[in-house]
Amino acid sequence: MRRAMAMVLVISIVLLQSGCSAFRSGTQRVSVVASEPDAKIYVNGAYSGAGTAMTRVPRNESLSVMATKDGYLPATRQIGTKMSFTGVLDIIGGCIILVPFFGLLFPGAHELDQTNISIALDKDTKPATK
Repeated sequence: MRRAMAMVLVISIVLLQSGCSAFRSGTQRVSVVASEPDAKIYVNGAYSGAGTAMTRVPRNESLSVMATKDGYLPATRQIGTKMSFTGVLDIIGGCIILVPFFGLLFPGAHELDQTNISIALDKDTKPATK
């Protein structure tokens, strides 16, 4: 009887933890700081602020960040994604029982490579043409 109760408890815990990525937020907070305090910052093509910006983006998609300012060359950064710790747990749990593998279908199984981004703008040395 005691062994059966322990087995039910273990199975319950495993099933409750299955697919943890499904319960994790699908977005991730990103902070961007440009070297020039009045530079315009664009995250995935959308204006996000001047000098500094904080926004939430999908955690399972690559990120494109651009900073622009008159007299400076535009600077861009591409941020990729990687498997999150929760995604790794889903893989390990999926090897024991199949249910956790479903968590890999959700954005919570991934995370951005970097969430605090600094962009340095360089002065444009070409003379302005009119």
